[in-house]
Amino acid sequence: MFSIGLVLSAGGSLGDPWHSGVLSRLEEITNWDARSADLIVGTSAGSFTGTSLRAGLSSADCAARHEGLALSDQGQELIDRISTPYEELKEPRDWRPWSPRVSAHAMWPPWKTDPVRLALGGLPRGNRSGAAIAKRVDEMNPQGWPDAPLWIVAVRSDDGRRVVFGRDDVKGTLGQATQASSAIPMIYSPVQIGKREYVDGAVHSSTNADLVSALGFDLVIVSSVMTAQPEARSWITDPKRAWFGTKLDAEVEQIRSRGAAVAVIEPGSSALGELVANDPDARLRALRAGRTAVDQTLEGHQGEAISALIDRA
Repeated sequence: MFSIGLVLSAGGSLGDPWHSGVLSRLEEITNWDARSADLIVGTSAGSFTGTSLRAGLSSADCAARHEGLALSDQGQELIDRISTPYEELKEPRDWRPWSPRVSAHAMWPPWKTDPVRLALGGLPRGNRSGAAIAKRVDEMNPQGWPDAPLWIVAVRSDDGRRVVFGRDDVKGTLGQATQASSAIPMIYSPVQIGKREYVDGAVHSSTNADLVSALGFDLVIVSSVMTAQPEARSWITDPKRAWFGTKLDAEVEQIRSRGAAVAVIEPGSSALGELVANDPDARLRALRAGRTAVDQTLEGHQGEAISALIDRA
C-alpha cells in the first residue's frame, strides 16, 4: 500500500488559499484526494486547511470558497455547520516581553542559536483574540478530533518547546489546537489550554516537516508558502523566507535520509510577486500561485515524486 504524509505550512492569510490551490491542482492532475492522506501535519494557517480536510471538505471545495464559486452539496453542508461570525476582538496591549525564557533557550547551545525565537521572546504580547477561530473549527468538526491522524503544531510559550496536538499527551479541543497553532506572537494573545499558554507553531518552523521523517511514508508532500524555491531566496530582500527555507531544506534532507520521496511545492520567483497580503485580491492570487507552483514542480526534478501519484491513480 502506497502511504502519503501531507505537510501544510504556516502562511498567515495567504496560507489556506495557497494550500487550496496546491491541493486542488494536485487532484486535477493525479486524482489524489488530499482527504485520504495517511497523516496531515498543519502549522498555523496549515492547521485551518488540515481541519477542513479532516472534516470532509474536498480540495475543490476549499478552492471554491476562495474563488467565490458554488460548493458541492456536501461541501456546503459542512460550511453551514459554522454559525460563529469571524471577528478578532482586541484587548488592552500588555507591553511586557512575551517570553524572556524563550529568548534564553534560543541562545543555548550557542552553536544552535535560533534568531527567530531570540527576537520573538523579547517582543510584547499580542492583543488580538482568536477565540472565534476555535469556535468555528469546533462547529465544523462537531465530532472532535478525527479518527484519521491530524497533527497540529504549536509552541509552548513559557519555554519555547514545540508541542504537537493530536500526537503528544496534551489537552485541547481541535479548535483550541488550531487557535494556538495560529497565535502569531505580538499580534494574537497566547492561547491558554489548561495551565499552559501556546503560540504559533511557526515560531519553531514554518513547516515542521521533520515530524514525519521516521514514519516510513512512501511519499511526503510539503505545501510551503512561507519559503521559496532555492533560486528565488534572498537573505538580503527577504531574510525571513530564506531562514524558513533553510530550515525546510534540513527537514527534507532528514525525511529523504529515511528513504521517503519528497515533493516540496513552494513559490518560485514569478509567484513571489503574487503573494502580497494587503492586495484586495490576495487570496485569489495566492490560490492561483499555488496551482502554478504544482505545474512548475512537475516540470522540475521533484516531478518524479508527484508522478508516482499519477501512476497509482
